[in-house]
Amino acid sequence: MKVCLLGRPGSGRETIFQALTGLTAGPSRQALRQGEALVVDARLDWLSDLFQPKKRTPARLELALPKPSGDQPLKGALEKARDADALMMVLANFPGHDGPEPAQAAAELESELLLTDYLTVSKRLERLDEDKKRGKKGDPEEAALLTTALADLEASRPLRLRPETAKAPQLRGFGLLSAKPLLAVINNPDETAQAPQLPLQVPQLTIRGRLEEEFSRLEPAEAAELMADYDLAELVGARAARTLFELTDLLTFFTVGEDECRSWPVPRGATAWEAAGQIHSDIQKGFIRAEVVSFDDFKACGGFNEAKKKGVFRLEGKTYVVADGDIVHFRFNV
Repeated sequence: MKVCLLGRPGSGRETIFQALTGLTAGPSRQALRQGEALVVDARLDWLSDLFQPKKRTPARLELALPKPSGDQPLKGALEKARDADALMMVLANFPGHDGPEPAQAAAELESELLLTDYLTVSKRLERLDEDKKRGKKGDPEEAALLTTALADLEASRPLRLRPETAKAPQLRGFGLLSAKPLLAVINNPDETAQAPQLPLQVPQLTIRGRLEEEFSRLEPAEAAELMADYDLAELVGARAARTLFELTDLLTFFTVGEDECRSWPVPRGATAWEAAGQIHSDIQKGFIRAEVVSFDDFKACGGFNEAKKKGVFRLEGKTYVVADGDIVHFRFNV
């Protein structure tokens, strides 16, 4: 999943990016910084402790941090966000920052998303109208979806609030920003865990950015000791990944063994055949069956042999809908 961090200059976007990825500050002239955040999952930890694999591979979030530049810094950043699956809006809530309070900053950034989409949609509708006058047949469903989207944007209503529009395949290529899932991130000072109210209908995550960026560089035992002093149960990476998975309707399945234990994200509703394709196209092409046991059943049984004895280890076909926490072994032939 690709996630783009947006926000006003001085909001602490780079600090949040570094807290999530563990990277240090990048070159000041770099137009787009990219990194990965590991998705913390206690289930994968348990499975790895059991199998002691040669390799342990958690799911990852791909993060992009566009750097402001030129006379319209936000406009350039928004262009780089078009191919993202979700957006993180970073809002400064610490003393001394040069900018509006979080509620105002959130409203202004949301307005920029709406305006950008309005220009995209209205321009496309104009093109379709010109094509129609020339006798070209367009896609009536696309035109209807764009007309609905335009009405929402004119009413300052983000497209994410209308899922049938936001997720329509005909509009996917436009990279409409207000259609993307949005997570608001409040960047607080070290001693403050409270969060202000925002004028947006989106999930909200409160982060003590500078503090958590420092903790992300420590060894786990040292970080855990200091986190307790600040009443911080887990770092931003775990909280952000969990929230983004929920926001984008992703779930996790696992593959396990002595060679590797790995977690795989798939869209909710994905079939076993589609999940096989996440691993390798050959597995999907030669799919025979999926051997499946839920994580909870597997943990209760303590292993595959006992799971089979208790009848919780199942053979499933291509159309089986994968559930969160499934441990899956694919049988295939190519």
